[in-house]
Amino acid sequence: MKNLLTLGILLLLAGCQENVQPETIEQTEVETVRNDRVIDYNGEIENLELLHQFLKDTEDNKQSLLELTRYTIEGAPIYWRVEYQEGQYNIEVDNREDNFGSQNIENYQCGELNEDVTGSLTDYNFKSCEGGYEINLLSVTSD
Repeated sequence: MKNLLTLGILLLLAGCQENVQPETIEQTEVETVRNDRVIDYNGEIENLELLHQFLKDTEDNKQSLLELTRYTIEGAPIYWRVEYQEGQYNIEVDNREDNFGSQNIENYQCGELNEDVTGSLTDYNFKSCEGGYEINLLSVTSD
């Protein structure tokens, strides 16, 4: 009887412990993605310091990589991968998850990335692109 009472108390105590779920691989991947890429939620920017480091690296003519996720108004992610190498920007834009876009991966090559400031708005635009394109990478509003 004493053993049964002890067992009951142990089970009661075990049931009162905080139920902590182990972190899943998906949670870990989301956390990693959020820390190593610039995120643009319709003008609310996370990890902007990564863009600034990329700009500094390109000014120093260092090979560099920038990853960016821009969300559409509907909430679909568009993934950008920009690699700078030997004075050239190689840009990959993956909009396969955007139901209102072309739903494919597009590639561009550009020779310049300019920082255009108008009042409190800073646009980061690629210029001198193949085919005469000008491509907006990101628009940032300063407070």
